[in-house]
Amino acid sequence: MPLAGMLPDAFAAGQRPDQIVLLVHLQGANDGLNTLIPYRDDFYYKARPKLAIKKGIPLKNNMAMNPYLKDLMPLWEQGQMAWVQGVGYSRPSRSHFHSLDVWETASTRHNEDRGWLTRVLTSRASAVNGIVLGDNDLGPMGGRGGSAVAMEDPATFLRQTKYLNKRNYRASNASLAHMLNVQNQINTAAHELERIHHAKRSRVKFPPSRFGRKLEQVTKMIINGMDTPVYKVTLEGFDTHAGQMDPHNNLMNHLGGGLKAFSDAMKQAGLWNNVLVMTYSEFGRRVAENKSGGTDHGAAAPQLVLGGRVRGGLHGRQPSLAPDKLYDGDLVHTVDFRQMYATLAQRWWRRPNPWANQHRPLPFV
Repeated sequence: MPLAGMLPDAFAAGQRPDQIVLLVHLQGANDGLNTLIPYRDDFYYKARPKLAIKKGIPLKNNMAMNPYLKDLMPLWEQGQMAWVQGVGYSRPSRSHFHSLDVWETASTRHNEDRGWLTRVLTSRASAVNGIVLGDNDLGPMGGRGGSAVAMEDPATFLRQTKYLNKRNYRASNASLAHMLNVQNQINTAAHELERIHHAKRSRVKFPPSRFGRKLEQVTKMIINGMDTPVYKVTLEGFDTHAGQMDPHNNLMNHLGGGLKAFSDAMKQAGLWNNVLVMTYSEFGRRVAENKSGGTDHGAAAPQLVLGGRVRGGLHGRQPSLAPDKLYDGDLVHTVDFRQMYATLAQRWWRRPNPWANQHRPLPFV
């Protein structure tokens, strides 16, 4: 077994980690009911006379997948796709900003100033634990003690850091140490990106979209041995208050096509067993469609997990759509989102579960 897989407290510097996570933020709040569809539930069609999808791809237990995710069907058939149903939290917020903060800090009490991944992964002085592409916000990797870098894309990042002092510094003063730590992380990321700038690319053809390009950049980093266990990319556009049908199906097409190319590239490089892909979103949408042909901010929703070591299938319980089982028109969650994080911490990385007292891992790994 490679050394990185034997270290309980940190990943070994200078080599690719054995357990890599790709987080995909579905920005704007994805409509879970039109993603994983309860296609035999009469309440679904009554609540959505115009938006209901009648020809989804049947999976099991009366659930179907959005037809525009068809590119991912081989992963389902191979047992490498898991849907975790009804993911959310108690007394949910319908504010994008507030709920995203809850998801990314794993705290509903506004008392956590670190991202959930910062709590799980040990900060490493000579390496970067996370890279965020296409977003300036470190999100789940943010906060004091974190070790992550955000960038628009590697080429832009290298241009911006070209003239930085590349020395690494140490300081005894806590505030100064934090500032220098950020610079050291930038220097480390720049050094690694320079190393692989002209390295090989995957032969897999990625979609020519912004999302596809970000996934292709992540792929290049992974296959060329970046010493980074977490990557985060964003697919924008899910705040579908009006005229939802076509834009949402188009987003599903981007999601499915991009992740299919990513999985093909990882398989081609012999790394699919070393990678786990997980989606998250601020919240789901309301059960009933609105008068503008869209859906408003809701609560619980399914999340997608992919990987060579994923235990495929449906996990968790689909929330009831019966009107008397809803909370103010929203689905009531059946899986706390911190169970997803507990699963990654405990079962994927074999690290302590910070939420062990309340939230146990799920069996999708």
